[in-house]
Amino acid sequence: MASSSLVDVDFSEGIATVTLNRPEKLNAVTLESLSAVRDALVDLPEDEIGGLVITGAGDVTCAGMDREIVADPAYDEKYADEIGALTAEIYEFLVSRPYPTAVAARGALIGIGFILSLRCDFLVLGEETKLALPEVQFGIAPTGSMPYLEAIAGTRVTKEIALTGEPVAPERAQELGIANRVVPNDEVEEGARELVGKIAENDADAVRELKSATSSPE
Repeated sequence: MASSSLVDVDFSEGIATVTLNRPEKLNAVTLESLSAVRDALVDLPEDEIGGLVITGAGDVTCAGMDREIVADPAYDEKYADEIGALTAEIYEFLVSRPYPTAVAARGALIGIGFILSLRCDFLVLGEETKLALPEVQFGIAPTGSMPYLEAIAGTRVTKEIALTGEPVAPERAQELGIANRVVPNDEVEEGARELVGKIAENDADAVRELKSATSSPE
């Protein structure tokens, strides 16, 4: 399956794995890498896929949006609209999939990486993973993601995570229902593929109906 320099795509045993491929920058997200993720997802062969795993190359799955972008005083004028358009396409794709989707995270899952995981069905965390939504510390308010986090963790926890920007420990994330599993760092992809693959063995129509029967914020 085709890959770009910024995103690697693998397809094995019915499971697609989309990997952020900017490890030298801790897979921090740029406009170019967002475009590459969008293109990789929409190019997946729908009829051949039983599940999807999103992860990152190297020791850190996603350090959030590139600091040069979020720290730019002209963020709203230079980046906000394009980022909003690209992420809207990515998130809509993820929430509309009839098959199971998961994020496998090690090292860190920050900001936009955390937000992306809220649109997937499952999150598997490495036991030493930093999970945080620090946008407020940069004067950015990702309001569209609050209903997704609130549906999982509740109102007060969502306010704590979003308004402080402080990290959530993997064990607490699992207790809150944000993460499904916490595993050793070197087993996150295996754990996510195992979970998604087990679901993919079930009847595809039944999986789709059960997914559509669960609540999803508008």
